[in-house]
Amino acid sequence: MIPSSLGNITHLSKLYLGENRLQGSIPSSLSACKYMLTLSMFNNRLTGALPQGLFSGPAKFISLNFSGNHLEGSIPLEISAQINLQYFDVSRNKLTGVLPSGLSNCPSLELLNLKNNMLHGNVPLSFNSLRSLISVDLSRNNFSGTVPNYFARLPMVYLNLSNNNFEGNVPIIGVYANLGVVSLSGNSRLCGGISKLHLPKCIQQKEPKKRQKTRRRMSRPLQLVVPITCSFVGVVILTTVLYLICLRKKKRSISSGSVVMEGMKALFKVSYSTLFKATDGFSTENLLGTGSFGSVFKGILMGKMVAVKVFNLQHPGGSKSFLAECNALKNIRHRNLLGIITACSSMDSQGNDFKALVYELMPNGSLERWLCGPGHLSLLQRIDIAIGVAHAIN
Repeated sequence: MIPSSLGNITHLSKLYLGENRLQGSIPSSLSACKYMLTLSMFNNRLTGALPQGLFSGPAKFISLNFSGNHLEGSIPLEISAQINLQYFDVSRNKLTGVLPSGLSNCPSLELLNLKNNMLHGNVPLSFNSLRSLISVDLSRNNFSGTVPNYFARLPMVYLNLSNNNFEGNVPIIGVYANLGVVSLSGNSRLCGGISKLHLPKCIQQKEPKKRQKTRRRMSRPLQLVVPITCSFVGVVILTTVLYLICLRKKKRSISSGSVVMEGMKALFKVSYSTLFKATDGFSTENLLGTGSFGSVFKGILMGKMVAVKVFNLQHPGGSKSFLAECNALKNIRHRNLLGIITACSSMDSQGNDFKALVYELMPNGSLERWLCGPGHLSLLQRIDIAIGVAHAIN
């Protein structure tokens, strides 16, 4: 069991209890930890409900992981108070009820994993305000209604809606147009979408009687001329707009690429598709962590384990952070600094700007984990690490 006395450590900021054999319920006394940023209890045998009091009160959590347990009940409405939440994973439990619309009050939410539960109802329309979402997994639940069209406007790298009860037309743009990052299987009443999804065509509804009468009044030549003219004008406008967009993106890509690669000419070039394959489609299983300006995924590149830092260019300052980090890396070399393998500044499969840095993978975790997390470092070891960091900065 998890001792309730942990709530007495009121200044506790991070608690990692994952992959143990803990049983019993999650103690509500943890709500007394007012400075808790990260709470991870995945792959245990915990039962009961998610404590409401844990989420109420001041916003504190950045990362919550309760996946792989036996938790029941619904997702507490109080989750809406955690406006700084970036990572929320309650997959592989026995949760029921609807998806609380209050999650839309968490504008920094990047990863949402609810797979393998018994949740039902529609995906709230208010989720269209979650502009930072990059990974969503709602698979193996009982969700219904139409698939969220607004997901197509978000810079998502993973969307799994499979094995639910979704129905209706599937969009053909955005994440829905990328077969490598979207999964819709197991929803028998879906139609439309791109051809590679192999969904049946949507049956068009009959026209209202008023529109049918209006068409009958038109002469046959006019019925042919009007749509042809409109189509021609539409094609001209669309071609012009696409040309201007491509021209602007090309200029932006060239200008940013020259800054990024200046001083880093020794690095080999890598494409978005290569990084996509190396990280298994930027899957949640390979997600190492998220931050203000992006997410880090582990992967295999040229037979070597690497860490791929993908910048969230939708976040204000994301592009500047990429350029600043590149400029720092091309001017700094030190044995105590993590070695960079290469950089990528191009466009993803949807034509959006894509920027990433590829580092050597740290098999033993991050410096933050060893200094601040549960560990067995002595005071002398901590001092040696601090001296090493100071030498790197000097």
